Amino acid sequence: MSNIANSHNGSNGTSNDLTQPEQGKDETARRGKADLHIHTSLGDGLASVQQIFDFVENYTDLDIIAITDHDDACGAMQALELAERRSYRFKVIPGNEITTRQGHLLALFVTQEFPMLRSLEWTLAAVYEAGGMLIAPHPLSWLTTSIREKALLAANEGKYPFHGIETFNPSYAGRVAHNRVKELNSTVLNLPEFGGSDAHALSMIGKGYTYFPGRSVEDLLQAMRDKTTEAGGTFMNLRDHGQIAAPNLWKSMIVHPTYKVTRAVGRHLKSRTSERSDV
Repeated sequence: MSNIANSHNGSNGTSNDLTQPEQGKDETARRGKADLHIHTSLGDGLASVQQIFDFVENYTDLDIIAITDHDDACGAMQALELAERRSYRFKVIPGNEITTRQGHLLALFVTQEFPMLRSLEWTLAAVYEAGGMLIAPHPLSWLTTSIREKALLAANEGKYPFHGIETFNPSYAGRVAHNRVKELNSTVLNLPEFGGSDAHALSMIGKGYTYFPGRSVEDLLQAMRDKTTEAGGTFMNLRDHGQIAAPNLWKSMIVHPTYKVTRAVGRHLKSRTSERSDV
């Protein structure tokens, strides 16, 4: 487990709630609820960190959230700073969603960034070295950049296995592979299961979630070790996707990639300049 962590269905476009509501339980007895896959406007999301915090605080029953922008830790760092300044009822886990050559990879409990487009094996090792926790997001999906079955199996048998797998992702990208992911995990991988919203807009937050015994981050980590997490949520329908499609496509396909390329070139030039100055 990470050093940081140890220190503290249908296809018709209709919504599908895959868990039973927590009815008949008092506030102290209910299970904890986490959404560990949220994007901000500092990445390719549409909502600022402040807007996300206000939404989670006032319109959800989430106990824990994770900020996981693509290949960028700025949103996670800003979230930690905001959580320090104000007393929110929920806890925040820093992370980012890393682009590897074999697909996207969720790294939690990390505040650093990792190089894009390295091999999955290299990136798994790097996140372990940084003390992070690894989850395979929207695996097996052919609608987005996802880790395929062969790579999942290889990692599961390797030196740096995943700590968990996202068996519920509410988007169409998650829906198309949902049943196969559940089957693969229950019959072969046997990893702790997670649900994450993959939210790029406020309306998506909490549509995918993870139930666990207890309420705290420490309770969540213990549930991972005990494999007692439970993934659930509500699939997005066509209207849900339609409401955010245009602004999200502009941000994810034009604005954010341009920013990442510019940043990568800037870092490369800075590194070259530093190397010359050391000669």
